[in-house]
Amino acid sequence: MAADQVLEFDVVTADGQRQTVNACQNKDLFWALRGGGGGSFAVVLSAVLRTFPSPSMVSTLYSISAANETRYARFIRDFIRFMPTLADAGYAGYFYMRDTSIVIAFFVPNGDFSITTAIFNQLMKNNTDLQFISNSTFPVPSFYDYFAQIMAASNPTGGNVLLGSRLIPETIVRQQPDQVADVLFQTRGRNENQSMLIGHLVAGGQVSNISIDNSINSGWRTALLHMIYAQGWSEDTSAADQEILALHLRTQVEILQTVADGAQSSCYSNEADPNEPNWQQKFFGTQANYNRLKAIKKTVDPNSLFICKNCVGSDDWSSDLNCPKNSMANRVHVTIFVVFLMKLFHVFT
Repeated sequence: MAADQVLEFDVVTADGQRQTVNACQNKDLFWALRGGGGGSFAVVLSAVLRTFPSPSMVSTLYSISAANETRYARFIRDFIRFMPTLADAGYAGYFYMRDTSIVIAFFVPNGDFSITTAIFNQLMKNNTDLQFISNSTFPVPSFYDYFAQIMAASNPTGGNVLLGSRLIPETIVRQQPDQVADVLFQTRGRNENQSMLIGHLVAGGQVSNISIDNSINSGWRTALLHMIYAQGWSEDTSAADQEILALHLRTQVEILQTVADGAQSSCYSNEADPNEPNWQQKFFGTQANYNRLKAIKKTVDPNSLFICKNCVGSDDWSSDLNCPKNSMANRVHVTIFVVFLMKLFHVFT
């Protein structure tokens, strides 16, 4: 996790003071800034991060289609059963599910080409009847080159899409792979309604290092998969129809939640439904984690200068973020008191 690698921040706090924030100075703020969400605590001018040598990469790309839903569902079971093997071998990457097709883009740092080929042959040997639209394994000299070749072209700026997500615990993937696969099959994207189910094998490994003390959503520490349901719409889609799509997305996320530790499930706030119920726990891992973040915010930003939707402390504001709830309550109390006095005056006159 990037937040795990931050060594120091240079910030301006709400009182206009420039502060150095690290493990020795402003420790609570340092804890909060590493995982506590953006726009909540201070203006970050710069950050010092721990860096590592850039590894070479071996990349594997597959685009696969099945003849029918039954065959596709069976392949998805094979694929999810294979996830622990990939995770244990150090792989990361993405997969995209829609209708009866899947695109797989995985990579392994400092990987061996022949070993990578052999590992994926294990998955494919029982699925030779599928249609392999593309199938390639190739080395790249660095992650930057991998990103430039594979990822950059598919990262346009802007688009009509609403996201909802869940972090899937590693224990569930390992112990109940078929249940996970069946849920992913059920929630896969559909071309007819411009949706996509996106899977990220980006957890496990060093992400699961629980010895680091910061405010990252604890769901990352136990997850193996990060699943996103992406719902798109056309420019001419009415507001009413967009609301229907938003409700559909919420239903799909609730289905994903059945294999994501149920009510205790969490998600990545940067790729989550902005209308997520119980967002304090979903975005920040536990209510205790959120409460600590909120206490720190009240210390460093007592007047809530920094506020944004579903960020730490925003639950103390109106839904449009224009009015603090306590001031609204005070106005109501004052109004009631004034009305009471007027009635009392009327009684005695």
